[in-house]
Amino acid sequence: MELRHLKYFVTVAEELNFSRAAVRLYISQPALSRQIKNLEDELSVVLFLRQSDGLTLTQAGKFFLEQAKDILNRSDVAVQTLKAHYSNTLEPLVIGYIPTILQTFLGQTLHRFGRSYPEVAVRLQEMPPSDQVRALRNGMIDIAFMGNPPDELDEEFTVKCVKKVPIAAVIPDTHPLANQSSINLASLATEKFIGMSEEKFPGRNDRIRDTCRCAGFMPNLHLFADSHASMIALVAAGQGVAVMPNEAEALPHPQVVFMRLHHPIYYARSAAVWRKETPCKSLDKYLKILFEYVQE
Repeated sequence: MELRHLKYFVTVAEELNFSRAAVRLYISQPALSRQIKNLEDELSVVLFLRQSDGLTLTQAGKFFLEQAKDILNRSDVAVQTLKAHYSNTLEPLVIGYIPTILQTFLGQTLHRFGRSYPEVAVRLQEMPPSDQVRALRNGMIDIAFMGNPPDELDEEFTVKCVKKVPIAAVIPDTHPLANQSSINLASLATEKFIGMSEEKFPGRNDRIRDTCRCAGFMPNLHLFADSHASMIALVAAGQGVAVMPNEAEALPHPQVVFMRLHHPIYYARSAAVWRKETPCKSLDKYLKILFEYVQE
């Protein structure tokens, strides 16, 4: 006797009809009838009375139905418990990120994660913040690293500040101030500034304006880049200056200088964002590594 025989018996007992039971079980009626007959022969009991108006359970059949349901239920509980608590197979951890953080804390925490949990596969998907938000909502990624997220995301997701990152000015290497060790951002007040696409980086231009406002002026945002790399390229091409977190300096930046600011000393938060529901096991393990990093 196998578990499938118990499933066949329970289904027939529930339907009291071989045809309907066969449809539920996706097998032919003759095959199902043979399986039940073989089960009765093995048990040496009659489980069903076959009458002209259908099937009825015998007393032995009624007793066996209770036992079969209990066995199937306990089997299912055992399998689910093993999968939940003892299985070594974990779902891959899918991370959405912007490239400026890959060589900073994201790379460091992934290195630790790989050493601690080598059995967990990690998938990285580079995408702008707007795409990360959609991917989180659709369950396509488990966690997002989008730099400085808009404040309104706190209502929908869990948002954890991983580190605070100083803001730097980005200027061409031919700029008169390029040889300075640091500058007051106000010295760039008359320059044209390059912003970021609101569609792909919602709220980022407000951060740029806040930084410049602290220096006492409002920036002239005249071009809008769709990535950090394109923003750097526009600066290198002499199309304007920019401000961005200094971690972006890890990106290739020929003909561009990341200039430290001595006023204003302004920070952006680099945050992790994930759904408020209970995280999957892979994400839960990664969050432990991430929280250890944040506390250092």
